[in-house]
Amino acid sequence: MPFPVPRRLPLALCVLAALAALLGPLAAGSRAEAPAAPMAKGLQDVRMAYSDDPELRAAFWRAVAQAKVTVVRSLVVWNPSEGDAIAPRYVTAVRRAAIEGEAVGARLLVGIYSPINRKRGTPIRITDALIRRYGRFATSVAEAFADLPIAGYLTWNEPNFRSMWPLDQARRWVTLSNAGYAAFKKADPGVPVLVGEFAPNARTSNAMNPGLFLRKALCVDSRFRSLRATRSCRTRLRADGITLHTHDFQKPPTQTRANRDAWTMGNLRSALSQLRSLAAAKRISRTASRNVHITEFAYRTAGSSRTPIARAAQYLDQAWRFARREGIRSFTWYQLRDPGAGNEWQSGLQTHAGLSRATWRTFLGLR
Repeated sequence: MPFPVPRRLPLALCVLAALAALLGPLAAGSRAEAPAAPMAKGLQDVRMAYSDDPELRAAFWRAVAQAKVTVVRSLVVWNPSEGDAIAPRYVTAVRRAAIEGEAVGARLLVGIYSPINRKRGTPIRITDALIRRYGRFATSVAEAFADLPIAGYLTWNEPNFRSMWPLDQARRWVTLSNAGYAAFKKADPGVPVLVGEFAPNARTSNAMNPGLFLRKALCVDSRFRSLRATRSCRTRLRADGITLHTHDFQKPPTQTRANRDAWTMGNLRSALSQLRSLAAAKRISRTASRNVHITEFAYRTAGSSRTPIARAAQYLDQAWRFARREGIRSFTWYQLRDPGAGNEWQSGLQTHAGLSRATWRTFLGLR
């Protein structure tokens, strides 16, 4: 598993363990010289994992154990209007999930969900004060879970999606994400901090393709040359690893898109190549560029973007094998069960009632 496991070791040993896990085969040379660690299987279903219904939670953790899932993505919401500390309800839910997950061999990736730009005609202005408040929130998250076996922290969800971030302020996202990185590391130094969680592509005007967004954020042109010589333009994005959302409802998972900046599953090789170019330009670390995780992947089971279940099962198998070949460190499916009528996003491996689908049977067999 490409995440640090011990939490009862002395701090120095924890840091060494974290570095060893993140570096993986790079510590011994190139990928050709040593096999990469097995790709970890991940699952997310906050509705089930956070539920106050013990039977619903138990069903989720049974599925985690049955599928041999080792990573569970979980999110906490930051609403600046509610203050700068994690809400008690999330502390309770995440702590319980971490304990129940460890009992079946799974550890949490804890991320921050904050649609600060949603329903705004004029984009929110990202001020230094707001970034400091975010840093305090990230500190409160890490302090709440520092005694638990957390697999990693995620600084921000989908910054290239308009409701999550004002797209005309991509550079400010780097400042905010770096503030989160520093806060997590100070409060819980033995745990990796993964950055990105980029939405896969600009399906509508509500998003920017992640390749373009990241170049704007890191101030380089399409050939990864610095756009300006100013000090702020040379700011490095601090990260122990990079996270992607690679779902694509229109093409098979191995079919490329013409626009290389769309980081869907079919464009995974292009995404990884661009990350290595950013590392060569010293905008991210070499370690981060080669420690890449897919923290959200799914096919919808309802709505206009629905993929027929049999085809989705076939695509899931192809996507898993492709990601594993390309050296992805973990692969997380979004939603174990459909959340039920009235929810826009439904992508369950099982029905709302818990009945098995072909995608679930495929997921069980992924290794």
